[in-house]
Amino acid sequence: MVLEIEMRRDGWPFRTGRGGCAALALMMSALWPSAALADEPATPAPSASAPATSAAAASAPATSAPATSAAAASAPSAPAPATSAAATSAAANGGSDPGVSQCIAAHAEVQRLRKAHRLIAARRTVTDCTRPQCPVPVLRECAAWIDELEKVTPSVIFNVTSESGQITGSKIVVDGQEVDLPSSGVPLSLDPGRHTYRVEQEGYRPVTREFVVFEGQRFVQLDIALVPLVAPVAPQAKARATESYRPVPALTYVLAGVGVAGAAGFAVLGMMGSSELDNLERTCMPRCKDSDVAQVEWRYMAADIALGVGAAGLAGAALTYLLRPTEERPVVVSVMPSSAGVFGSVMFRGM
Repeated sequence: MVLEIEMRRDGWPFRTGRGGCAALALMMSALWPSAALADEPATPAPSASAPATSAAAASAPATSAPATSAAAASAPSAPAPATSAAATSAAANGGSDPGVSQCIAAHAEVQRLRKAHRLIAARRTVTDCTRPQCPVPVLRECAAWIDELEKVTPSVIFNVTSESGQITGSKIVVDGQEVDLPSSGVPLSLDPGRHTYRVEQEGYRPVTREFVVFEGQRFVQLDIALVPLVAPVAPQAKARATESYRPVPALTYVLAGVGVAGAAGFAVLGMMGSSELDNLERTCMPRCKDSDVAQVEWRYMAADIALGVGAAGLAGAALTYLLRPTEERPVVVSVMPSSAGVFGSVMFRGM
């Protein structure tokens, strides 16, 4: 066995080779006490009366120290395994890649937002961990989350109407922020929970309401009926091609004829009776025949009857005329050119 040890003394190296064990032992026994004394603090010298055996005893441990201890103390430490350094370097290089770091951060952020029920923000963030530079396990898990978040995110549809029908182009404000819906019937995705919306339309009273949606509730329809600011004006009646009139019934004419005839009979009979009475007064009064007197009396009585019949006929005619019903009749208006300009005519049908 060959033991070769490099030792340094005052900065100068020296080696021990084959068969140098004995020389090494002698050298160590000579150097050890001086090295120990150099490291320890100075102590007062022993008195002359101290026995010699004390000095010998003090130097004895140094001479008995094994040479292998000095060799072990001066030998360099063993190098670290090369595989541990390589693994650390690979981890450091992967962590320094900004794309991978962003993927991992987005992956963790999506989980945090999902637990906080902030699904809209989670859907925006999940796209950051589905990029090609993301690690395969992270990319696969985030891709699966895209479909899951779409299914559980609630959505609502605003159906704005009025008395006249469907209304489009209304201003819709949800939770204090105006939303821009491209057309009516388009769903709006929201986070689960309580929300407030306000619908405004020119000419109508604004509507403000609260509503609650839960995870998984999709396409919830919100019906909003707007009320006009001013009461609508009643539509004017369309001009009709008809005219209201009150036709005179035939009975009115008959009764009027009876009345006129009665009046005429009263006048004729009365005049005849008056004439005959004057004749009797001139010729035979007071000794006139009874037949002549009876004829005069009959004429006066007939005149009175005719007067009563005429009055009744006239009264009936007036009554039927005043109480006649109202009817509608169509009106035909025609306009045609003429030499003088335009000629128009109005024809009433049903007369």
